[in-house]
This record gives sequence, structure tokens and C-alpha cells, in this order.
Amino acid sequence: MPTYRIYHVGNGGRLRVGESFSAADDDAAIATARPQLARGQAAELWEWGRPVGRFSRDHEFIPDSR
Repeated sequence: MPTYRIYHVGNGGRLRVGESFSAADDDAAIATARPQLARGQAAELWEWGRPVGRFSRDHEFIPDSR
């Protein structure tokens, strides 16, 4: 099962390491990550070195387009 990590976006756009967890796929990882976000907190979701996407401050998920 893939390992995912949440990176919280702090002031100035700097990433702070968040929690890591396992999920079956990207959709399951998004569903697991969303409740872990603080109110008004933007975050990025990664699966190892692959960016999955970003959560806006209102927790809308925007998939990575790379």
C-alpha cells in the first residue's frame, strides 16, 4: 500500500512536514488527509516524491498537473 504525506503550507509558502499514512490509492489518500487539515490551513499531498495535489485554505483539492 502506498505511503502518503501531508505537507502543511505555512507563512510565506514554506512547507512544514505533516503526517504520513498509507492509503490504497490517491482518492483514498485525499479522503484520509482532508479531515486532518486545520481550519484555514493549505496543504500539499505527496506520495513519496510524486506530488498528488494541493488543498486550498477551504480544503478544496486541486490535483497536481505536472
